[in-house]
Amino acid sequence: MSGTTPLRPTASRKQLLLMESELNRVQLLNELHGLRQDLEHFKQQWQMLRSLADAAAKLAGTFSAIGSAFTHREGNSESQDSWLSTLFKGVKTGAEWWGKLRSRSK
Repeated sequence: MSGTTPLRPTASRKQLLLMESELNRVQLLNELHGLRQDLEHFKQQWQMLRSLADAAAKLAGTFSAIGSAFTHREGNSESQDSWLSTLFKGVKTGAEWWGKLRSRSK
């Protein structure tokens, strides 16, 4: 038996372990990249949901103001907006909603 024969399987095993380690490293980097993309997508969806909730709150306020514009006013009526002003605010809010919905579909 020569002294180099037992080292050969050990050296090849070492090479296989190094390759496996490199493969695992590349797979981990790919998974981290995928996780980063998923988080970015989630962030964009959260921002869209937040903006839609904000627009919905504005729209609800506008509908409330329109409803109160047609009810009997008591007290100082000069401090309240006219129904025409409220209507314009509603149109503006509707246009904001339409723009956000259109940008989401693109």
